[in-house]
Amino acid sequence: MSDTEAGKGPGRTDAGARRRRRRDPEWTYAALLDALLGLISESGREPTRKAIAERAGVSERTVFVHFADREALYVAAARRQAERWRAHAEPVPTAWETARKAGALVAQRGRMYEVMTPIRRIGLGLEADSPGLRGVMAEGDAWFRADLAAVFAPELGRGPDAEEPGGLLDALEAASSWAAWDHLRSRRGLDEATARAAIERTLRALLEVVPHTS
Repeated sequence: MSDTEAGKGPGRTDAGARRRRRRDPEWTYAALLDALLGLISESGREPTRKAIAERAGVSERTVFVHFADREALYVAAARRQAERWRAHAEPVPTAWETARKAGALVAQRGRMYEVMTPIRRIGLGLEADSPGLRGVMAEGDAWFRADLAAVFAPELGRGPDAEEPGGLLDALEAASSWAAWDHLRSRRGLDEATARAAIERTLRALLEVVPHTS
């Protein structure tokens, strides 16, 4: 009898491994989140529970075995998505000259925003009815603002009232936000390089008026 006939061949082993993975709650949980995020990235639309289950390779009932309701599913997916875009984060040394920091920061934001965009659009449509999702998105916004404040700490320290409402930090945040990126990419139809150049130009213009130390 051959190994395959005895149930020991590669085909049987692979099938058995898949079955074991599906019985692993952690694997199934992650597979459902990856399925949801993948479907949204591909279509730009909110998928059905059936489509999510089919992509994950599990039964439709399994979706809400792991997630109490739709909000719980989307909140968990938003947190997983945040891990993905934050993986592109690299420290930008505050000691660099201002123009160099602006270029590095915008290049990094562009990579993050391209990962975020399909999921962010869905999230904006759902957050009004989802306190949990709104909270995750607010955490992301706070991260981007804190990152800006850290990168441009020397420049902000020299500007009067730079971190007050309507000050330089607010201007930098607006200019480098996902909303600005999405407007340039989706509404204006710019490619990534041109969108980066436009945002970098805006940041540099805002920062050029900051007084220089002698």
